[in-house]
Parts: sequence; C-alpha cells; structure tokens
Amino acid sequence: MSLVDSGRDDAGHANGGTAPTNTLRDQPADPAPPARRAGRRRPSVPTLLAVALLLAGTAYRVWLVIAHVPPANSDEGTAGLAALHIGQGRHLPIFFYGQQYMGTLHSYLAAPLVQLFGTQWWVLRVPAIGMYAAFLALMYWLTRRLYTPWFAVLVVGLLAVGSDRMVKNQVIGAGGYSEIATATVAVMLLAVLVVLNPGPARPARWALWGLIAGFVTWTHWLGLPYVVVSAALLLHLRRAEFRARIVSVVAGFVVGGAPLIWHNLFGAGRNSLSVLFSVSGAGEPAPWLDRLHGAFVLGLPLSSGLCAPNRCAPWQLWWGPVYVVLLVAALVLAWRGLRPPAGPARDRSAARFALAGGGALTLLAYAVSASAATSPLESARYLHYGLASLPAVLWPLWATLTAGGERITERATPVRRRALGLCAAIVLAALGANTLIATGQLVRHRPEYARQAVAERDLIRQLLAQRLTAIYSEYWTCNRLAYATAEQIRCAVLKDDLSTGFDRYLPYRRVVREADRVAYVFPADSAANRRLAALVASGEPARVESVGGYDIYTFGPHVRPA
Repeated sequence: MSLVDSGRDDAGHANGGTAPTNTLRDQPADPAPPARRAGRRRPSVPTLLAVALLLAGTAYRVWLVIAHVPPANSDEGTAGLAALHIGQGRHLPIFFYGQQYMGTLHSYLAAPLVQLFGTQWWVLRVPAIGMYAAFLALMYWLTRRLYTPWFAVLVVGLLAVGSDRMVKNQVIGAGGYSEIATATVAVMLLAVLVVLNPGPARPARWALWGLIAGFVTWTHWLGLPYVVVSAALLLHLRRAEFRARIVSVVAGFVVGGAPLIWHNLFGAGRNSLSVLFSVSGAGEPAPWLDRLHGAFVLGLPLSSGLCAPNRCAPWQLWWGPVYVVLLVAALVLAWRGLRPPAGPARDRSAARFALAGGGALTLLAYAVSASAATSPLESARYLHYGLASLPAVLWPLWATLTAGGERITERATPVRRRALGLCAAIVLAALGANTLIATGQLVRHRPEYARQAVAERDLIRQLLAQRLTAIYSEYWTCNRLAYATAEQIRCAVLKDDLSTGFDRYLPYRRVVREADRVAYVFPADSAANRRLAALVASGEPARVESVGGYDIYTFGPHVRPA
C-alpha cells in the first residue's frame, strides 16, 4: 500500500489533515475489485502490520514475565491477597486493601486463576497482559480513525517495545494501571466513533461510554482527564443526542461505578473523594521547581519508555521538553482546524484537540502533586495514562513528513519546509532509537531481576523451614511474602524506627502481635536492619541469619524490639 492510501479511513474517506488542497484527502476512493465488492473486505497492509506488532509486543511481555521481569512488589502482593480472598469467598473488597478510592476489578479477574494455579506471580499478570493487548488494539483503532493507518502502525510499533517503567505499568498485577490505560483509550474511541460517524449513534454505544466512564471513576481517578475531555467532545458536537441518550449514559455510569456509589452511600469509612484529596499530595510542601522537573523533565521520559531500569541517564531526558513542545503544537494545530464550517474535518479536529487535551490534563495533574518532586522515579507511573495521547503528540512530526503537513508548512519557503521535515525525521528517529535502547537496557537487566526472584524463594524457604510464620518487616516485603506463601507467612509492617507501619491488611497485625514466636526480617541495607543490628551489638541476645539479601532476627520469647 502506498503512502497515499494511508489517508483513508475504512469508508474510503480521508482522515488526514485539514488543508483544503491536500491530495491525500481529495483523491477519490479506489473502487473495490468486483470479487471483493460484495464480500468481506480483507485486512489492509497497515492492519496486518499492526496485528503483527501487537502479537510481538504481547509475546515480549509474556517472555519477560516468564523471566521474572519485572520483580514483584508488595502492592502486587496486596492485589494477589485480595484475589485469593475473593476466590475463597472470604472477602469481596470494593477497594484496594488499605484505601478507599481504588477499585479491585483486577483482583476479581485474577481470582479464578489464583484458585486454579495457586499464588504464583505470573497468575496475577495474565489479566494485565490481556489488558495490554486490548490497549494496543484500541490504540490502533483510535489512531487510524483520527489520523492515518500508517501513522497508527508507527504508534503501535513504539508501544510494542517497552522499557522498565512502561513494562512495570503494563504487566505488574497490582491493578489500576493496565486496565485503566485500556479504559481511557476505550472511552476516547467511543466518543470519537459517536462524533465522526454520520447519523445518531445506537443507545448501546452511549451506554457503553457511560459504563467505562463509571468504571474509571471507581477504579482509578487519574484516568478521569480522558473521561472529562471525551464528555466535553460529546457535549460540544452531539449535545442534542447526548440529552436524548442521557438515560443510557447514566444507566451505564451507575453500573460501571456501582461499587464506588454503593460505598459512598451506604458503606463504612470515609468518603472516597475526601480520601483521594487527602493523599493526592497537592497540598504537601515541595518546591515547585522540583515538581516541574519531576513531571516535565524526568517523568515524561520514564513514562514514555525511554529510560533504563531504576534510573534515567541525562541523555535520555531530552524527550521531556520535546514532548511539551509537541503537545502544545498538537493543541494549536487542532484548534486551528476548528475554524472551517461545521463538518467532518471540523469534528475530527475537535476530537484531536480533546485527545491532546487529555494528555495535557494528565501531565498538569501530576505536576501539582508533591510526588513529582519527592519520588519521581516511582510516581512516574501516574503518567502512564498519558500514553493514550501519544498519537496527538507525534502527529505534528508525522504530518510534517507527509502530505498531511501542508497546513503546518503552507506558509514556509521550500528551504524551510525541507528543514522542518529533516527536524521531524531526526526527532522520530531519535525517539525510536531511544526506545529500542531502553528496551535493550531492560533485557540486559533481566539477570538482576531473576536473582531477586531467586532471593525471594530462598528467603521463603528459610522462614518456612524454621516455622517462622509470624514476622515483622518493611512495607515492600510484607504482603509480597504473604501472597507468595498463600498466607503461610503473616507479616506486620514496621517503619525504619521500628514503630508501627502501614498495614494494608490489618488482620495480620493482630496475628503477629499474638504469635508466640516472631521474627524480624529486613533488607540488609535498610535503616530498620541497622537499628536491630545495633540492638544486638548492645548485648541483646538474638539469633541472626542472612538469606537472600535479608537479615532474619529471632529474639528471646519475651523480647519484642518493636
């Protein structure tokens, strides 16, 4: 298929830029061959390539999971415990254990698998990988519908590879990330399909939009920017139909957000909205310069898949400022496209503006949070949902290189056009190369992650061999060990000063407190471990063992350091 063909949607209409003289749009659709005219259309070349990339990206993540990449963490263990309890019929949690604003659909999806295959880490990651495959398929559909098929292939290709931070968001089975990334793309796609298709949409499409919007509201509110911009798009271009279908929208929203609504009306505990505001970090003290650096300079390369495991080298930070410039350019180009009279071109520009706006709101919401300043390497996961706007961000580059760029370069001299095209090509090439390099850095880091998995198994084996099933440890260890042992080990959290920490599943604290024999298990390089070592050095009798990077302390029957 030639590049000229890439400007057409499935109906044979142009979906490229908005310039009235663009040959990409003005060419008539090629008539279908007689043998295929009445039959089912064969997939186009871009679609076949996108499917191949989707399968390759999914297979890559399956291989990583088999290779114990990325390593499990305690949040994943917490979601796994919820899945275990759901499968056993012990609990039916609405929210992630220990909080009242993040839904548990992932644990419900994983519960049957946990019952069938046991408390393996890969079991928790199966639903996440399925969500990732759906995410790529929806991204291709959305990008093809708003832009061009070949550009959609480029977007899918960039999302098929994946560095450390991106893969963690996509395959770790803690819930709240893989499924909400898919939901944000779905809610945008549904709005686009309603807006761009002539004639009224079916009530089921409106109800489905409401259902997904309700699900996002229940599961993770960081996906709400895309609910907001898609709702604004529908109200702006289909206001009368929106009002006519309000019953379908509300019914879908109530179903999708039913657990959240029920909790806030009848459940015990604080209102989820007040809880979310209290943990958002917007009011916490943190220098604004650090917030902006964490969000715009460090967070964007991390969340876009351009950084090595647990660090981002200075040469990998270039994407942050470039991303911001491209996002602003995307907003300006889409806004300029709103000038023509009402029609398909104007509707498409409005949808593009909404897609870019969702990314801008996501970035701004993260920038005002103190997490961007205090823990940017870890909290960059909050920008994961902004991947839905990647097509909008990259479109100014692609349009400059293709016929869709006439609106961008129409006032430029031939020399300036060539210069702009060269710059666009360099940025796209650098982005692709940087993404591949970061992916290679993750693959090279695989042995280290595999050693962590072995260390975890050694630690568990040692604890169970000595029947140390009631332990104190730090947050990132406790629920990880509890899930991996199917609750043979119960763990309560201690802070660095050995005071009571944050237990997501409170019953474990009572079990450990009442146990006759308790062990203290901390990473060898932790502050809590140093305090325990100092206690032993001062003369307190204790047995100390080192296993898998942890020190295990067992004191006398009446000694409780915590």
